[in-house]
Amino acid sequence: MNENLEWFRTFKVIYETGTLSGAAKQLFVSQPGVGIHLNSLEAYTGYPLFERKARKMVPTERGHLLYQQMQHSLNVLEDIQGRFRRKSGSDRPTVGVGMCVETFQQALEKHIPFLDFNLIMQFGESDKLAELLENGGTDVILTSKPKIDNNLVYEAFTTETLMVVCGKNTDLAGWESINPKEGDAMRNWFQEQIWYNTASDMKLLNQFWEVNFGIMPEFVPNYIVPNKFSIIRCLSLGRGLAVLPDFICNEAFEKDEIRILWRGFKDVKNTLYFGRRKKSLYKEQIDFLTQTLIAEYVKLDGEK
Repeated sequence: MNENLEWFRTFKVIYETGTLSGAAKQLFVSQPGVGIHLNSLEAYTGYPLFERKARKMVPTERGHLLYQQMQHSLNVLEDIQGRFRRKSGSDRPTVGVGMCVETFQQALEKHIPFLDFNLIMQFGESDKLAELLENGGTDVILTSKPKIDNNLVYEAFTTETLMVVCGKNTDLAGWESINPKEGDAMRNWFQEQIWYNTASDMKLLNQFWEVNFGIMPEFVPNYIVPNKFSIIRCLSLGRGLAVLPDFICNEAFEKDEIRILWRGFKDVKNTLYFGRRKKSLYKEQIDFLTQTLIAEYVKLDGEK
């Protein structure tokens, strides 16, 4: 029954603000959460309550009727709740954050138990995260592909350098005999090796190869694993190669679990950006998260 009351409360705020994003900000929940409540209520009543317009939620006749019938009752309940609730600071804002899973695990995960606000994490590639930010599905993202949008702002955060790394048990006899200037000999040797990659980030391998050889890789990775830390763990136990960004490898380099094999003929770098909306109710929380990540990366940079 509590859940049903939340559906009605969400409906009331959507009706009064006119948008899903406005309702999300007022209720301190994510926009997808508001959408779920509305969809659940429409399924419960059996009628569409709003027409979804580009920038506006327009109430249907059934929506107007429902609002008129339940407005007074909900106002009374909210007034009672406000008068009897303990003033303990229990209302916590909810912030949506998007980034790659490796950055989360390496730099942010350890801080979550100490946050004084709720957090909803979204993982994926840069294009997907930018779309979530544009649509209000998240509040701040970390991306390598900033998009031009008058309502968004992107700030450069750090730079990652791509390189070929190898497992500590990789046989490098053939590699060590190659003239560093013989690109064809290098490509032939690379093609005979065991390679690791992730399903979601083939673009890093392709980017490194195109910059250094002018072509796409001529081989298919042997092992596709969930994320880059999986690659590092696998390489630390055996042989093989992978193209990885430097920032996630520092600890493994220090422990001599994996090694840098080749930095390329040219440095291949990607700049990472924080993306956020220009106006947000969660500026304080977003500033805390970005400063936390900056501090973690300064620490990692000092360990190189």
